[in-house]
Amino acid sequence: MEDIMISLASQVHYKYNGLFESNSPNWIHMTRILEEYELIVVTEGTLHIADSEKKYTIKKDEYLIMKPGYQSGSAPSLCSFYWLHFECPMTGFENEPIFSLPCQGSITSMSRISATFSQLNDVNFTYRDERTNNIYAMNILLEIYNQCQENKWMPHSFKDYLLKNVKNYIKWNQAYHLTVKDLADYFGYHPKYLSRLFHKETGMTLKQYLVKETMNCAKEELYNTNRSIQSIALSLGFCDSHAFSHAFKCHTGMTPTEYRNSHHPIIRNSD
Repeated sequence: MEDIMISLASQVHYKYNGLFESNSPNWIHMTRILEEYELIVVTEGTLHIADSEKKYTIKKDEYLIMKPGYQSGSAPSLCSFYWLHFECPMTGFENEPIFSLPCQGSITSMSRISATFSQLNDVNFTYRDERTNNIYAMNILLEIYNQCQENKWMPHSFKDYLLKNVKNYIKWNQAYHLTVKDLADYFGYHPKYLSRLFHKETGMTLKQYLVKETMNCAKEELYNTNRSIQSIALSLGFCDSHAFSHAFKCHTGMTPTEYRNSHHPIIRNSD
């Protein structure tokens, strides 16, 4: 099945959308002629559907974009799915900005897909404005496109996937003074196991990584702000500026004051 080409200049034209739930394992999708594209995102069960060329089996957390033309159920399906009908025009001018979206693939975050459909439902009910609906329909397709791109570089092993999530969690929760135990509790592993796995894959223990990330935050604060050393120390979880200065010097070879003085601050302007 070929990819669908979507113009960033023309965007897409919204037609209809909804959430369908089959009430019987004997339900079969209707036979009809699609007059526009249809996006189907299966949230539960399995959908069996076909076009004039092929039969498709779309499982939970998978999607399919069907092009205008023949459409029919190919077997009984007990499932639920989001659906979106849209047109996909092109301006035709030279160097038209477009992106290519696979017509079939997997969803990595159904919660984000649900959120985009909820947003479309809300603006359609509230404003009844064609341009707004077009933009929110485009957002759904862009969300799927980004999730497809994520699939291309997502690590194949579960260990890699876990370590990526650990690093992301540390990045976005640095202000909470994380410990190895905090991370182990959050991800559901024994602290020693998680730290040993992290060390095997990265060459440093979780504690060492946490210290490194803390020091990186300290460097940014020292470089980009005028906050006092004491204030920075407390915000990073140190009991006082002396403990912070000692840890910072062990990590960088300079005291916080020496580091701050060796870097030119970013010039800020205001009205």
